[in-house]
Amino acid sequence: MAQVILVTSGRGGAGKSTVCAYLGTALAACGKKVLLIEGSHRSLDVLLGAQDRVVFDLADALERRCELGEAMVDACGVRLLCAPLDLQPIIDGAACRELRAALEEHFDFILIEVDGGDRVRLTAFAACADRAVIVSAADAVSARAGRMVSDSLDAAGVEDIRLCVNLLTRDFVKLRPIPDLDWLIDQVCAQLIAVLPFDEGLVTPVAIGQNINLSNVSKIIFDNFAQRILGNYIDLLVQ
Repeated sequence: MAQVILVTSGRGGAGKSTVCAYLGTALAACGKKVLLIEGSHRSLDVLLGAQDRVVFDLADALERRCELGEAMVDACGVRLLCAPLDLQPIIDGAACRELRAALEEHFDFILIEVDGGDRVRLTAFAACADRAVIVSAADAVSARAGRMVSDSLDAAGVEDIRLCVNLLTRDFVKLRPIPDLDWLIDQVCAQLIAVLPFDEGLVTPVAIGQNINLSNVSKIIFDNFAQRILGNYIDLLVQ
């Protein structure tokens, strides 16, 4: 039975698509069957180098224009179910639970990327989620936006909410845009699970299989991130 994890953020540019893609491939590298679902906007197909192979999308599957399997593509060791390029149909909690029921026997992990600013869609996907990861930058605006998402997830019944700090710059300690990471954890009200440094290899949307600029530190952090998702204790690496 699959574990369903929402990957979300309170504001654009926090890097939730990148985190979802690299975490998914890291879990797949551990021998897990992984499905990535885009719940809001399409971007993972580019990050996984599959944009030229997408024929059907989530809307096609939900509206029975194709079978679920036909809407998926294989890329970088995971399966991907893309969002449509135009506006998606309204989806509710019941439809999300049905989607999970149809998929969970075939995967170990289902990662759903969803825009935390879209409360209707966030609440709908939360209805089928076991846990959530909020991706946030280390600044006051992201902290406030992350807290709003955290509160929405809690109200929707998601009890296991984790925080992934992304884009942490080397001069964070010197500039102190926020007091410290403990302050961010308290503001978002979520347990810390990963801290990703600012990495040009993650900022530039290059397909994972072709990304030769990703630092070894970032690779290690995603591998450790996957191990924590699997329930293994790994010390946090903060650069």
